[in-house]
Amino acid sequence: MGVDFATRGRRADEAIDVMRLLWAGGEEGVSFEGEFFAFENLCQYPKPHGGTSLPVHVGGSSRAAARRAGRRGDGYYPGGALHPDERALQLDLARAAAAEAGRSAQALEYTRPGSIDMTVEQVEALAAQGVTRIVVSATFAEADRQREEMSAFAERFSLS
Repeated sequence: MGVDFATRGRRADEAIDVMRLLWAGGEEGVSFEGEFFAFENLCQYPKPHGGTSLPVHVGGSSRAAARRAGRRGDGYYPGGALHPDERALQLDLARAAAAEAGRSAQALEYTRPGSIDMTVEQVEALAAQGVTRIVVSATFAEADRQREEMSAFAERFSLS
């Protein structure tokens, strides 16, 4: 919406840097001057619970997104209908980019979508691909039913 599509990668890089700066900043505020964002003495509240940052999982279907995840993110969430070989290549690319940036390649989380009714075998198959985080959504609209459904999922996988 009114943003140059060709700058999306650089804009995303800078936005991640800005978010981390704001999360870590104190009451006195922080300042930033970049290509897309500029501010002086800005404070952001509420702060992340229990620390100065939140995990940033970079999503996308491109190799550029994989490299961005390695350089700046805490995790990679490949999107789209990628072929399994391309998905594996992108995970390797993300980890290589992390190592090149002086970050731990093995600390980079690998996120994939799942379903609330996944079986243990399906979860194990994803884990064998290197997946460390699965995102599932409740299927009910009512909050109490969602809580029940998510709690049952957590119990099935010993997450509760």
